Amino acid sequence: MKHITHIADTPWIPHQIEGSRGFEFIFNILGGEYTDAYSMDIVRVAEGGYSPQHIDPDNHAFYIISGEADIDIADSCHRVRSGAIVRIPRGVVHAVRNVGDGELVLLTIYDPPRVRKSKDGVVLPVDHAEAI
Repeated sequence: MKHITHIADTPWIPHQIEGSRGFEFIFNILGGEYTDAYSMDIVRVAEGGYSPQHIDPDNHAFYIISGEADIDIADSCHRVRSGAIVRIPRGVVHAVRNVGDGELVLLTIYDPPRVRKSKDGVVLPVDHAEAI
């Protein structure tokens, strides 16, 4: 197990769900090699990037590392910036929009852990790994 991981040494993987724009991920920055209780990704959203409203089957939380975003949760919109923690319960519709002047970077924590696969040493979401 690696005790230290630095994002400068880890590749960003472009990954879009239908209707999204500008998302890159470092998948499983902390995952099954460490715990089976949760997993973590780092997400970078380009200026003007967004996700459509969607529903996920797991609880997840965002810690906003840098930037500013509007995050829709159910029928409310929340303006968040660096230092905020956002909780998204499983089954609740949500969306993310980068409304800042630069990139938005956030740490995403999933409970239960998201299933990932590794291809050529790069961790990818299951649907992305199968498409390559």
